[in-house]
Amino acid sequence: MSTQDPLLPAVRPAETRDELWDWLRLLNRRKALILGCGLIATALMALVIAQATPLYKATSRIMLDTRPTKVVGTEAALSGIDTLNMGAIQTELEVIQSEYLIGQVVDRLGLANNPDFNGTKPPGFVQTALQPIRDLWSTGISTLLAPPPKPQDATTATVPLRSGRPAEDDDPRRRAAIGAIASHLSVTLLGRTFVILITVESPDDAMSTRIANAIAEAYLADQVATKNEANRRATEWLEQRLGELRRNLQIAEEAVAAYRRDKGLAGSPEGAVSTQTLADLNSRYTAAKGRRIEREGRLIALSKASLNPGELANIPEVAGNTTLAALRIQDVELTRKSAELSSQLGEAHPKIQQVRSELASIRARFITETQRITLAVRAELDAAASEEVELKELVDKAAVISGTASQYEAELKQLEREAQSNRTLYETFLTRFKELREQQDIQRADARILAYAHPAGGPSSPNYKSGLMMAFMIGSLLGMAGAMAAEKLDRVFRSAAQIEEATGVGVLGMVPEVKGPAAARSNVVSHVLENTTSPAAEAVRAVFTAISLGSLDRQPRVLAITSSTPSEGKTTFVAALGGLLTKMNSSRRVLIVDLDLRQARLSAALSLTDRGGTIDEYLMGMKTLEQCTRRHDLSGVDYICARPNTPNAPEILESMAMKSALGVFVERYDLVILDGPPLLAVSDARIIARLADYTVFIVQWAKTPREVVKTAISALLNVTSHVGVVINRVNLAKHARYGYGDHGDYYSRYRGYYGAGADMPADPVARSSFNLGRKA
Repeated sequence: MSTQDPLLPAVRPAETRDELWDWLRLLNRRKALILGCGLIATALMALVIAQATPLYKATSRIMLDTRPTKVVGTEAALSGIDTLNMGAIQTELEVIQSEYLIGQVVDRLGLANNPDFNGTKPPGFVQTALQPIRDLWSTGISTLLAPPPKPQDATTATVPLRSGRPAEDDDPRRRAAIGAIASHLSVTLLGRTFVILITVESPDDAMSTRIANAIAEAYLADQVATKNEANRRATEWLEQRLGELRRNLQIAEEAVAAYRRDKGLAGSPEGAVSTQTLADLNSRYTAAKGRRIEREGRLIALSKASLNPGELANIPEVAGNTTLAALRIQDVELTRKSAELSSQLGEAHPKIQQVRSELASIRARFITETQRITLAVRAELDAAASEEVELKELVDKAAVISGTASQYEAELKQLEREAQSNRTLYETFLTRFKELREQQDIQRADARILAYAHPAGGPSSPNYKSGLMMAFMIGSLLGMAGAMAAEKLDRVFRSAAQIEEATGVGVLGMVPEVKGPAAARSNVVSHVLENTTSPAAEAVRAVFTAISLGSLDRQPRVLAITSSTPSEGKTTFVAALGGLLTKMNSSRRVLIVDLDLRQARLSAALSLTDRGGTIDEYLMGMKTLEQCTRRHDLSGVDYICARPNTPNAPEILESMAMKSALGVFVERYDLVILDGPPLLAVSDARIIARLADYTVFIVQWAKTPREVVKTAISALLNVTSHVGVVINRVNLAKHARYGYGDHGDYYSRYRGYYGAGADMPADPVARSSFNLGRKA
């Protein structure tokens, strides 16, 4: 398990979020949008209701009769109740609301000449105001959104239309009457029953009653006519289809019988290798292969050890051999004895020669015994390899036989399934054909009118209270949806937990935004340095404290400050951090070095009129360190500025002179702060990060995109692992609505802890506060 770098701030463990509180905070943040949408919807609904025409509602009831008549026998004239499925019932509801059925009612009641239905009645104020939108929809938008028309099939075009239905309706008043009734027609089921409620609304109470009853009667008449026509067509089609199915079934059954005969599959195939047998052979082959590999390893080990006799003792065959163990003991004893005699008698003494002769004899026996063991292991290897080859051949043959048999069986099952499918289809069509022939002469409607409609006596709409309440609720829900969409589309960081979860890098602190009119970054730095107890100043000091506490064993001497993009407050943070550390502790020697060789904004942040010598002049030996170093009057921090648009910036930063200069800075100062350029703009920031002991990455709150931050931190982690994140310019008022419970939440909730007037500048002229880190 990898351990965390001591210089890295600890990433806080993930906590279980309270979803209810998250929802409440979201509603609080977006309450203006939600309430605005609700009030706008309420106002629009009030305008519509004020211009609406009162409508009267009438309802007739139809009960579906699910007992079909079958003339099979006297005792079976009426069968039991056959409950319809929901799909069939919904189909009947759509038939009642069809344009064809409503057209019959329009013709029957003469509604094409009624101004309340045929569209000749003058429109109201709301209809007039919405007419341009309707025209735009009908002429352009609806045409673009509508699906392309399906080509008409030749067979469909020749089908005769239902009796009484016109081939083409060219009367616009009739079309308008059909649309008016359809828009105010409601067809629903009564609970879990088979009772259908037909409800019609119109400006005339008596006409609503007549239309509801006429639709119910037209539906019953249409059922009888449709069933007669459908029965005749179905009978003719089934007779033709049964002949085709009979031939297909015969061909499929003959194909099954022929395949069984040709492939010898009348019974179970003999000699076919079962799956279990093939699995056993595979297991035996795997075991033989393992034994062969194990013996090869032993033989290789013996061969390598024979080149170095000192390693023979580590070989199991050698270590377990008693003869070799005795020879090794004798070898050790004679070696020791030879050494003693050599030191006492000299190299030419006869006893020395005798002992060395015995030692050579024992070593020769040792080698002979080792070679014998090697030959035995080689013999075992040959046997294992032979067994592996034999089992491999058996497995290959078994796989071929098993595959062939399986293929035959699969093809046979496919043919049998096809034959069974044809048989089932044929039997189904035959059964249906007999049922149609039995009921051909008797047809009746599958429903009856349970109750006719009666006048309501009072208008049913508009309902002012419920309409306004519903409009406000719908508008509020739309506002909530808009609020959720705005939250989901928020692609910036607003809390430390979000950055830590997305990047895996800990957050050192959050620096509040010092609000006020637009001003130069020098005024911002001056404000922070003059108000050392303000939340902004405390946050800047807290960042350095977090770095120090996270690296007690080795304090970083060189800090690099960078960001992903410009204008995130990087240079202003550098100036404020160096100035505060020096001002709060005069004995601490701090040096700020501007290494942003492209923009060089440190002089502006410190309100300098003369930047003096620059870092590139010092590195090239044009000026001494004393000539390039200046001291800030307000804080006492030392600094070295840079020259904008310095040529060859990467070469300067990577030079040995730069590394030597850092060594000189570290010797003279307690802390060196390097102001680097944005990470994604140029490659200089990565070079600076390698030179520093610790790198602080600045992220502007609620502005820098998440993808940009993740890309920049990923690139930074490729060159250094000592990285911490600082969230800059936090809007405390907006941040408090999120309830993250981090540094920013503390600054916003307990602002009084820092003292009265902590955020106010000491200079009365500069009493208006400024944005910390307006531009980097």
